[in-house]
Amino acid sequence: MTNALSIWVDGELFAPGARAIPADDQGFTLGLAVFETLLQEHGRRYFERQHFARLECGSSVLGIPWPPPRDPAAALADYGAQLGDGAFAVRLSLSRGSPGGPPRMVIHARVADFSAANGVAVALARHPKVLDSALEGTKSTSRLRNVLTLEEAQAEGAWDALVRTSQGDFAEGTISNLFVVRGDRVVTPALDRGALAGVVRGELIAGFEAQGVRVVEGRIEAADLNDCDELFMTNSIVRIAPVHTVLGLRADLPGASGPFARRAREILAARERVDRL
Repeated sequence: MTNALSIWVDGELFAPGARAIPADDQGFTLGLAVFETLLQEHGRRYFERQHFARLECGSSVLGIPWPPPRDPAAALADYGAQLGDGAFAVRLSLSRGSPGGPPRMVIHARVADFSAANGVAVALARHPKVLDSALEGTKSTSRLRNVLTLEEAQAEGAWDALVRTSQGDFAEGTISNLFVVRGDRVVTPALDRGALAGVVRGELIAGFEAQGVRVVEGRIEAADLNDCDELFMTNSIVRIAPVHTVLGLRADLPGASGPFARRAREILAARERVDRL
């Protein structure tokens, strides 16, 4: 590979695998870092403003000074120019840095994988999340539960896992937000159920409602999964991941052929076009 997969640290590019981050960085030692992952296609990144707003909120929760010494938009533009053509998942992380020092910004990328857009299986996570709106709604690097849960799901052949709250309802996936459709009713877990305020989630809610489709933000119970007509997941890279199978529960969902999943793809594509203007 070329510089496409180089690592950007505080304005300097490093080769993959280079020793670029000090061992005392508090994002590494304590998990005191927030991050955003954006989709860049053919040199264009989507919904930067929304991602930066969430990064600022997360920084406030973790006590990371804002604004950081380097402007995130300028840093992404600098790094993104190295990538060239193609589609990439670009991750910007902001940590407290080394003790006594300024925040540290790190950017790296991987080639984007869109295969989940063709339809996925999801598993049911074994471990619930404790309802804590301040921390559960923060996109931090402290992701031990999510990482282990995702690994378990992938070992079962699933793309992601549906995570319950400590009260038994479903909040989200480990790397995605959840939408359930029954008839003409679209439901997604409310943020006070521990769901992350996903950027695509927010764009899709606004897009559906602009077309007269009300999206209910509430609770999703196991019975809703059993009775729904469609189920799809969202994140900033895959965009829409339609579900055809919930392992151990259902194998009869429409996946990519579901009408609301198709409509969600169209809505998001339209909002991406507007975002580029």
